[in-house]
Amino acid sequence: MSRRPNPAAEGLGTAGPPFGGPGRSDVEVRQLGAMAPTQRVVLAIVGFIGGVLAASALAGLVVSSTGWELSVPASIGSELGRTVRQVGQAAPLDDHRVPAAWLAVVNAPLWLGLAGAPLLARRAGLSWRRDLGWGMSAIDIPVGLALGVTTQFVLIPLYEVIFLFFGEQDVSGPARSLVASVDSPLDLLGLLVITVVMAPLTEEIAYRGLLFGGIRDMERGHVGSGVVIAAVVSSVIFAASHFQLIQFPGLFVFGLVAVTAFHRTGRLATAIWAHVGFNLTTVVLLLWA
Repeated sequence: MSRRPNPAAEGLGTAGPPFGGPGRSDVEVRQLGAMAPTQRVVLAIVGFIGGVLAASALAGLVVSSTGWELSVPASIGSELGRTVRQVGQAAPLDDHRVPAAWLAVVNAPLWLGLAGAPLLARRAGLSWRRDLGWGMSAIDIPVGLALGVTTQFVLIPLYEVIFLFFGEQDVSGPARSLVASVDSPLDLLGLLVITVVMAPLTEEIAYRGLLFGGIRDMERGHVGSGVVIAAVVSSVIFAASHFQLIQFPGLFVFGLVAVTAFHRTGRLATAIWAHVGFNLTTVVLLLWA
């Protein structure tokens, strides 16, 4: 059954101040004892791949040990059909979803890969303040939250246009399934840890701090287009890394918003708070519904 776009479905301006000072060649960077841009890009990719592989292995272990399922449809029709089938078979009424608290545990290796790799890389010369724009101002909170919430609602007309050409899709399915895994206060805590704490923090470190910053510095010779190239490439990778084709356009747009916030302020915190607002809108609206 198709569904209309819902703001809960979604999970460049001029160049701003540089994060790490004027662009330097990889040789100059190494002479300064810092981490080269290419190394930062590789670090982001390796951290993501390693995190995904480790999280997948842990998920497989949890599923095989408990009988839970990672992917359970959460539409009204799916829920009703499963309930009728279980009643007819005199089986316990159980959706077999992995509880949200356990999903937080399963995702821990991914977060460790995204943020743990740059933490270890400090020994190799990676400076979080210089290379990742690590820092925060009080204004980052309201500005970031406003950007994230607004982006959710801006995506509604975007998906209306997409559906005109490709037909309606259940955009909110993955997010609705995640919220449906909440059955206890501990699960609610797990959901919040996943969506509004760890995902914004670790993904912004990896995709905006390491990946965008690294590509931007690699393209330092192309003053204007280098920023655009870095923004587009990092946003494409960010959207693709969620493995949800229908959510790709929305995630790509949000990636551009987060990049812009980061680039204009020079602080990663602006993008992190935008990510919090973006995800929190999803959680609040789906829990309310």
